[in-house]
Amino acid sequence: MFQVHYHEELIGTSALEDGDPPMGCAEGVFVAEEGFADFRVAVAPQRDDDPAISRWIGLSVRTKDGDEIECSDAVLFEYKLGDHKELRIDVIGIPHPHYEELFPDRYAAYELSLSKGNSRTRE
Repeated sequence: MFQVHYHEELIGTSALEDGDPPMGCAEGVFVAEEGFADFRVAVAPQRDDDPAISRWIGLSVRTKDGDEIECSDAVLFEYKLGDHKELRIDVIGIPHPHYEELFPDRYAAYELSLSKGNSRTRE
């Protein structure tokens, strides 16, 4: 699990189970930790044109060993779907070598899809 922080305070975790290797993005379900309640009270979400979406920017994400992931930004989304709310985190702009180290299986699958795509275009 990856740790999501706001100003050094742990607010949640995520497996970052989805992603887009060529874009350097990783995303996943956000699981709130004890510090999340204080974070929600203290930090207003960014404005969004969709009233069903709240988003917070400027977060940091760390590995289970506590190393901060280099990225352009980490954005927390809250989607209101009727009576249900879903929280997701999106880590944007992870540089290539670092992305491959963090998500080796995902990156390998992406590279395999490229090689399969190239062989189809030659046929």
